[in-house]
Amino acid sequence: MVVLGLLLVPTRWTPPERPAPMQVVVPEVVRPELLPPITPPPDPIPEIRPRQPSPTPTQQIAQTPVTESAPVIDTGTEVALPSDLGEPVDSFDPGPPALATLAYDVHPAPRYPRPSLRAMHEGTVTLRVLVDEQGRPQEVLIESSSGHRALDKAARDQVLAKWRFHPATAPDGRPIAAWALVPIDFSLP
Repeated sequence: MVVLGLLLVPTRWTPPERPAPMQVVVPEVVRPELLPPITPPPDPIPEIRPRQPSPTPTQQIAQTPVTESAPVIDTGTEVALPSDLGEPVDSFDPGPPALATLAYDVHPAPRYPRPSLRAMHEGTVTLRVLVDEQGRPQEVLIESSSGHRALDKAARDQVLAKWRFHPATAPDGRPIAAWALVPIDFSLP
């Protein structure tokens, strides 16, 4: 109840004064003066000093003795005779491989191609084989064909892969590369 009584008591309340309206102050814009562009100072000019001559060492010139007679020059009155060179020296380059008859070390017969068996193909293939110094075939070419591509290929592949030869020899006995002609016969029983 006390609260209610207090509400009934007259009071002297006055509303607060209104604040004065705010004034907005706009600052004055000051534009800077444009300054002239700054130019860099010129490069200093190097001072050119006259070059001092360097002292040169004194050179002594050798005096050649003066002779009263003319020089003696041999006119070559003797003729040099060619000397006997003996037999020509064998060079180590044997030149291109020549055709030779070579013995076979390992020479298994090629397998008869199955299509050639069915077709009853026969013939003789002559191969031109380049044999190196160790007796291995390096290159195998078909010199004359059997007339059947499968037989030619079988013979060529077998010689290149499996055959070994006695290498050819030079006159001094060292082994050299040589070509050999190898005939391979395909015949049915």
